[in-house]
Amino acid sequence: MKRLSLLFILAVSVVCEVCSQTLDVRCGSVTWRYDANVLSAARKMSFSAGSQLNVGGAMFDLAGTMLRANPSGQPEALTVEVQFGDSPQIIADGSLADYLTCKVEGRKVSITASPQLTQEVVYRLSGTGESFTLTGDYKSTIELNGVTLKATGTTPALYIVNGKRIDIQCAAGTTNYFEDAAANTAKSAFYVKGHAEWKGGGTVNILGNARHAYSSNEYTDLKASFTGTLNILGAKSDGMHIEQYLIVNGGTVNVSKTLGDAIDVSYTYEDDGVTLTNDSLNGQVHIKNGVLNLTVDADDTKALKSDDCMLITGGTINAVANGNGSRGINVGIDLTVGTKGSTDQTNPYIYLTANGNTYTAPDGDTAKCRGIKVKRNFYFYSGLIKRNPTSKVSSTKMVDVDGLPTVSGGKLDGVTIN
Repeated sequence: MKRLSLLFILAVSVVCEVCSQTLDVRCGSVTWRYDANVLSAARKMSFSAGSQLNVGGAMFDLAGTMLRANPSGQPEALTVEVQFGDSPQIIADGSLADYLTCKVEGRKVSITASPQLTQEVVYRLSGTGESFTLTGDYKSTIELNGVTLKATGTTPALYIVNGKRIDIQCAAGTTNYFEDAAANTAKSAFYVKGHAEWKGGGTVNILGNARHAYSSNEYTDLKASFTGTLNILGAKSDGMHIEQYLIVNGGTVNVSKTLGDAIDVSYTYEDDGVTLTNDSLNGQVHIKNGVLNLTVDADDTKALKSDDCMLITGGTINAVANGNGSRGINVGIDLTVGTKGSTDQTNPYIYLTANGNTYTAPDGDTAKCRGIKVKRNFYFYSGLIKRNPTSKVSSTKMVDVDGLPTVSGGKLDGVTIN
C-alpha cells in the first residue's frame, strides 16, 4: 500500500512538474485549484490512514475525488468562482479548502466560511440559477459578473449573512438580475446582513415578490466608484429598506412599482427594540452625488425617507409622489440642502412631482401629499429645488416644514416653503 501511494504521488508530481501550472482537486461540483509548483516545493501532498489525501493541509476522501493537471494558468488567489446553470460549478483557490464549506443543491449554491478565515475572499457569480447564500464572519466581496438568480423557495435570491463590510462589485458591462418567490421568509430578494458598499459599472435589476426588493440591516454606501445602475423593478413593500444609514456618492438608482416606500432608511435599535443603538449617522441619509429617480404610486408612502436627518449636498433627485398622502422626500428630523456659503444654484438638483390627494387612515389620521415634508428644521444653502409644473399639488404646498425654514442661498423654482 505504501509503495502504491508513493507511486501515485510521484505520478501526480511528475504531471504537475511537466505542466508547471495548476493541480485541480475536484469533489463533485467543487474544484479546488492549487499552484502545483508550491505543492511540489513544499511537499504538501500525502496520504493518510483511511484512504484520504492531504493536499496543502486540506483532507479529501479518495472516493469521489479526481485529480487533474491543469495547464490553463495559476489559481486566482482568494477567489471563489460560482458558475450557475443546471449543474452549478464552483472553482476556488485551493488555499481556501480548509475554510469554506460549499454546497450545491439543484440550482442553488450555499457557502459557509469558517470563523478561522481572516482573509477577504472574492465570490464571483455568473450564469443562471436560483439562489446564492453566503454565511461568514469576515469581510467579503461579492462580484456580480452577469448572474441571474430567480429564487423559488423561502430564501432570497442573494442572501449574505455576515455582520462585516460586504463589497458589492458590479462588473462593468454586465447585467445582473435577482428575484425572490412570494414564499421568501427573509426581508428581501437581495439581502445583506452587514455593511454593504457598492462599486463597479454594471447594471443590477431586483424584483421583490415577497416583501422588500433590496435590504441591508446595516448601512448601504454607494461609492464614487459605483458608476453603474441599480434598478428596483417592483416590491410588495419597500424598494430599498436600509437600517443605520444610506450614503450616495455615485451611480444611478431607479425605483418604481413598490407598494411601500421607494427608499426607506430607518433607525437601528438594541435587542430590546426600543433603545436606539450608538451607530454613527443612525437613521440618516447623505446624498453627495449620483442620480436618484424615485416614484411612489401607493397611498401614504415616501419616495425617499429618513427616520433622522437628511443631508443633500450634490447629485440629482427626481422624486415623484403620486399616491394619496404620499411624499417625495420625508425627513424625520432636519433637512439640509446644499453647502453653506456656496453660490451654486444648479447642484444639488431636486425635481419634485406631487399628484396625490389627502389620505385618511383607518384610525382617522390624515396625511397630505407633498413634494417635501420635514418634521423639524429645513436649511437651504445652495442648489435648485424645482416643482414639476404639471403637479396637482400647488407651489405653496409643495414643501411643508413643521419647524423653522432657513433659506440663505440656492434657487426655488415654482416652490414656496411653508
